[in-house]
Amino acid sequence: MIAGVPRVVQPIPKASPTSHRISRSTLVIADTEFPKRFQTHNFKLYVGTTDPEEHVTQYRERMEIIPIPGHLKEAFLCKGFGSILMGSVLKWLLNVPPYSITSFAHLINIFNNQFSCSRTFVKITSDLYQVAQDPKEKLRDFVNIFGREALSIPNINMVITVEAFKMRLRKDSPLYEDLVMTP
Repeated sequence: MIAGVPRVVQPIPKASPTSHRISRSTLVIADTEFPKRFQTHNFKLYVGTTDPEEHVTQYRERMEIIPIPGHLKEAFLCKGFGSILMGSVLKWLLNVPPYSITSFAHLINIFNNQFSCSRTFVKITSDLYQVAQDPKEKLRDFVNIFGREALSIPNINMVITVEAFKMRLRKDSPLYEDLVMTP
């Protein structure tokens, strides 16, 4: 009767006695047995708010240190992945159609697609033009902030980096004058 009342919290549905037999992975993956002492501990749980690709990379690296025979690795990666998900991300995985995951690559592709809105985008060298020295900011603080930003950029172009640094310094700074006079 409660289920028919609008805007009332619905009761938790009863679990089917055979629900433990349904897997999201194909039978080849689902039927692979874990060794008795296999553990996936010390993994950071993913809740959907950080970059999914970074999380997958961390998961792969952590799984590399666990001695898993090569012919079982694919199944272990698939079956262990759900144990590091939490909250709405775990609910998403539980709603993946039964027997639809064919490989770890397939699982990661649908995972990345689902949580792509949480991706962090790679910075490029020209982003350094956004870092400017405030009028009251000490030179040392600006250099530290600029340096941290520069370190976060892969494949940084040093010519653009130096130009951005010079352009974003305060014009009344002795360092700016020195850089202009002796480039």
